Amino acid sequence: MKRATVLIFIIFFSQMANAQQNNESFETLWKKVQKFENEGLTKSALGVAQTISEKAKKENNSPQTVKSLLFISKYALTLEEDAQLKIISDFKSEIASATSPTKNVLESYLANLYWQYYQQNRYQFYNRTETEEKVDPTDFRTWDLNTLFYEIGSHFDASLENSAVLQKTSVADFNEILNSQKGSANYRPTLFDLLAHTALDFYKTDENSITRPADKFEIDTPEILCEGYQFINQKISTVDKTSLQAKALKVFQDLLKFHSTNKTSDAYVTVDIERLQFIKNNATFDNKNDFYLNILNNSAESIKNHENWGLYQYEIAQLYHELGNTYQPKTNEEYRWKQKEAIELCDKITSAFPKSDGAEKSKSLKAAILSKSVDLTNEDYISTNKPSRLLVNYKNVEGIALTAYNLTQNQFTELQKLYPQDKKLAYIKKLVVAKKWNATLKNEKDYQNHTTEVLIPELNNGYYLLVAQTDLLNENSFSYSPIQVTNLVLTETQTNTTHTFQVIDRNNGNPISDAKLNLNYRIDYDRNYLNKSFTTD
Repeated sequence: MKRATVLIFIIFFSQMANAQQNNESFETLWKKVQKFENEGLTKSALGVAQTISEKAKKENNSPQTVKSLLFISKYALTLEEDAQLKIISDFKSEIASATSPTKNVLESYLANLYWQYYQQNRYQFYNRTETEEKVDPTDFRTWDLNTLFYEIGSHFDASLENSAVLQKTSVADFNEILNSQKGSANYRPTLFDLLAHTALDFYKTDENSITRPADKFEIDTPEILCEGYQFINQKISTVDKTSLQAKALKVFQDLLKFHSTNKTSDAYVTVDIERLQFIKNNATFDNKNDFYLNILNNSAESIKNHENWGLYQYEIAQLYHELGNTYQPKTNEEYRWKQKEAIELCDKITSAFPKSDGAEKSKSLKAAILSKSVDLTNEDYISTNKPSRLLVNYKNVEGIALTAYNLTQNQFTELQKLYPQDKKLAYIKKLVVAKKWNATLKNEKDYQNHTTEVLIPELNNGYYLLVAQTDLLNENSFSYSPIQVTNLVLTETQTNTTHTFQVIDRNNGNPISDAKLNLNYRIDYDRNYLNKSFTTD
C-alpha cells in the first residue's frame, strides 16, 4: 500500500510539474532550451522543445508550433540514427493534422528539406535510372532525380494553397522563426510573400538534368517580356508539368496581382524587376536586351514621380554596365562607352531621389565602375643592364609609380603566403629598394580596361620584385610581379638515355664555360629530391 501511495504521489507530482511547465511563457521555456543546449544537455533541451510543441498546439500558436518542430528536428539529428527519415516523417505527420497558415509553413520547410538534401548529394542522383514508381515510398534517399524534383515541387505548390489566408497573415506574426532585417517587411509584408519567394528560389533553379518532354516549355515569345500590368493577364502554358520556369512565371503573376493595387510599393516594384530579370536571363528569343531595356524605360516612366522610379532606372544602368563589360578593343567595340552612360544614369538617380534604395544601389555601381586597377605582365628573365618592356593592364589610372626591390626566391615564397594586402605591403616595404621610376598612362575616360607597354630601366644582375602603385594616398592599391635579371639561359636537350644542359648568353647565344650549375631532381616520385653540382665545359 505504501508503494502504491508513493507511485500515485510521483505521478501526481509529475503531472503538477508538467502543468506548471505548460503554464510558463514561451519566452521562459525557450530560455530553458537555450540553457540546456549551451550546457550540452541535448536530451533535456529536446524535452523542453517537445513541451513547447504541445503547448503551442493547444494554444493554436502557429509560429511556436513551427519553431518547436525545427528544434526537435535539430536535436533528432544529434540523438537518433536515420534522423533524416524521422524528421521527414515528423513533418508529414504535423502537416496532416495542421491547418493554414501553419500547414503552409510546414509544407515550405518540408520542400526545403528535400531540396537541401539534393543540393548536398546531387551527384548521387545523376547516376540513378528513372523509375516509374518510388523504390521506397518513405526513403527519399533512394528516389531518382525526377521523383525528388516532383516531390519538392508538390510541397512548394502546397505551401501556397489557401493564398487568401496567407495574404491576410502578416509576416510579423512569424518573427519567432525569421531572421528579419530592418525594413524587410516592406518587401515581404505577408506570409504569402515570404512563402512565394521561398518557392521561387526553387522554381528559378537552372537544373537541366530532369527528363523533359518533347514539347517542353520555353520562354520563346517576346510578348512575355512586357510591363507588369500586361504580364498579369498573360496565359502561361502548363502542359509541361516538369517545367520549373512555368511555375516561376505563375508565382510571379500571383505576386504582381496581389500587389497591383499599389504599383509604386516596394513589394510590387521589386518583384516586377525580379520577374523581368528572370525572363531576360532565361528567354530564348533574339534581341531580348532591347525588349528588356524598353520595358524598364516604360515601367520607370509610369511611376516617374515616385522614388522607386530609381529602381527601374538602376536596372537600366546595370544593363549598360553589363554591356560595357563586353567591350574588346578592335574585336567588339560596340558598347565601349556604355560604362560612361551607366555613370551618368547613376548620377541622375542619386540627384532625383538621394535617400532612396535606387540611389544607394547606384552609388555602389558607380564606385565599381570608377574603381582603379593595374596588373603587370613581364618576361620571367631579362638581360642585365639593358632596358626592357613591361605590359600593364590598367583601368581608370593616369599614371603609376614603379619600384624594383631586391628579392630572394625564399622571400617571394613567404610573400605569396601573406594575406590580406596590407600584410603583403608591410613585408614589401622591408625589402631593399633597387630603383624607382614613374610611368604615364593614357586615361580615355571610357572606364574600360586598357593595355600598354612601359619601360623597365637598366637593372643589375639579380632577382627583383616589381611593384606598381596606382594611388599613393591608398597604399593598398598596388600590384607586383617577380623578375630575374640575368644574361644566362639554360637550355635542355633530351633523348631516351640522356639529358644535355647548356648554359648560353641570352644576348648572342654563345655558350658559357665554367658556369656553376646546381640541379635539383629525383629519379622517381617515391624518392627524395637529389642535388648535384656541375661546371659547364
